[in-house]
Amino acid sequence: METSRVSRSRQKADVAGVLRKSWYHLRLSVRHPTRVPTWDAIVLTAASPEQAQLYEWQLTRAKRVGRIAASTITLAVPDPDGQRIGSGAATLHAIHALAKHYRAVGPHSEVATTSNGSSGFSESHRSPEDEVDDDDLSQMVSFIAKRHILLLHAGGDSKRVPWANPMGKVFLPLPYLAADDPDGPVPLLFDHILAIASYARQAFKNEGGIFTMTGDVLPCFDASNMVLPEDTSCIITVPITLDIASNHGVVVASNSRNVERSYTVSLVDNLLQKPSLEELVKNNAILDDGRTLLDTGIIAVRGKGWEELVALACSCQPMISELLKSGKEMSLYEDLVAAWVPAKHDWLRLRPSGKTRR
Repeated sequence: METSRVSRSRQKADVAGVLRKSWYHLRLSVRHPTRVPTWDAIVLTAASPEQAQLYEWQLTRAKRVGRIAASTITLAVPDPDGQRIGSGAATLHAIHALAKHYRAVGPHSEVATTSNGSSGFSESHRSPEDEVDDDDLSQMVSFIAKRHILLLHAGGDSKRVPWANPMGKVFLPLPYLAADDPDGPVPLLFDHILAIASYARQAFKNEGGIFTMTGDVLPCFDASNMVLPEDTSCIITVPITLDIASNHGVVVASNSRNVERSYTVSLVDNLLQKPSLEELVKNNAILDDGRTLLDTGIIAVRGKGWEELVALACSCQPMISELLKSGKEMSLYEDLVAAWVPAKHDWLRLRPSGKTRR
């Protein structure tokens, strides 16, 4: 029992240490973004236009209290018409919305500098039907592919805390470490996520990309030493016990891996959803220590992989329209991520465009 108490105390100290270190880095990136790189844009998905309005107010507040740099573009993007389209389609829709935002703020017919130091595309490029020609699409993709984007999925409903749905779980107060700044505002879950994500920005270096996280979980990991593979996608995992794995997504990693100081980089062999013990054994998903790898929902896409994702997002409107008509959804974690895993390609070919909403 005493050993267990000591272990829990050490874990709490480790979490506090990681968060404090991340908060320090976040403050530096907000105050000195030219010295400590920060995100070019922070985008949140929302369930409805009304929720997106609340999120915009919170994003403005975050800038005002020093959580987000003044040079960073912020955007809250609701599912079209308030209809659920799934996290995968919402990802594409949000990237496309950001591209339209950049284009709209440009005062001239070409990409131009805006008041916040970023660049955008001219509204004159936009047709009434919101379609673009090939030249404009190519320009848009090339521009967005050089940006560094933090995307938080915050449009999901909560069954455990339904009263938080209108305001969004991501903006719930989380007063952990609040005593470190007794005169400041009470930290929100969103603020802590920004702190953790601030270190991830440096892993992209000067190569554009997107870092996608869920808005209802605080992943307390040290991203300061994280290295992302070039020109592809990457999913962050942590080892978990098999009983927990049965209710979550699991990543099956290849035996060929590069071991670094505090993490391992491996190819993904397969993706499993809420697997049984038999499925874990059959797919060689159990590690030597008897655990398996949790799909944390944290996904990074960099370089050419990011450029291809932007190109897909900027031409995805017909697909999203079809989802809206059919009442189906496209999952980020099942459908979109599966496209990057060769073992899932046959499964994807047999799968309809999405699953029907219930």
